[in-house]
Amino acid sequence: MNPPQAAEPQGGRVHRLGRPSVPRLTVDKIGQEALALLEEEGILSLPRLAERLGVRQSAFYKHVSSRAEIVELARGALAERTVFGKLSRQLDVLVVEVFESLLKTYQSVPALLPLILVQPVTNPEALAIYERIATALCSAGVPDRLVLPTIEAIDSAAIGAALDTQAMENAWQVPEGSRADFPGLVQAQEATARDRSDRFDFLARTLAAGLSVTVAQDRVPLRTVPDADDDGGA
Repeated sequence: MNPPQAAEPQGGRVHRLGRPSVPRLTVDKIGQEALALLEEEGILSLPRLAERLGVRQSAFYKHVSSRAEIVELARGALAERTVFGKLSRQLDVLVVEVFESLLKTYQSVPALLPLILVQPVTNPEALAIYERIATALCSAGVPDRLVLPTIEAIDSAAIGAALDTQAMENAWQVPEGSRADFPGLVQAQEATARDRSDRFDFLARTLAAGLSVTVAQDRVPLRTVPDADDDGGA
């Protein structure tokens, strides 16, 4: 049986009925729109996501199996925003570069961060970011067994700093009548007010210094302790 045809228009062309050549919904569209929803509205509501995409909510499950998979797609869409220049081979400089790049990325969509913290990284785009960081750390002399702990430290610090940007500027408020009870804290607040430094820059430099020392100490071979009955002679 021949396929159904629409009525022939005046130009003689026949329009055949059938599915559109381009799929209406794709995993990339779901990830990008989920990220946009989190960025603009601070939530990941599947009914709202379906509304923004112009589809029924059930249409998602032709492409993804769960809400967690949508979160991973959003993570991948966020990873595409991460920009690294030429990464340094000097560890303390490299740590600051990676921290600052991740912080800038995470600050753009803080509502996604609590969601990605509770599930493993599986998205290929996100894994590619961590692959580049791992390769750079190895080139900077980080031992293989410390590469993942180093990535975790930098990533956790960047996520925490990104969430901290949503918090109040001053987390300590000592009542005027209680200042004498907390002299150390009051003195620190006054000093900070006189010379306020960039707390994220301070965090990055402190993290870099600490990781550099840890890696350097890990490279130092352990001293051999002589046996108790060894007199040190030939």
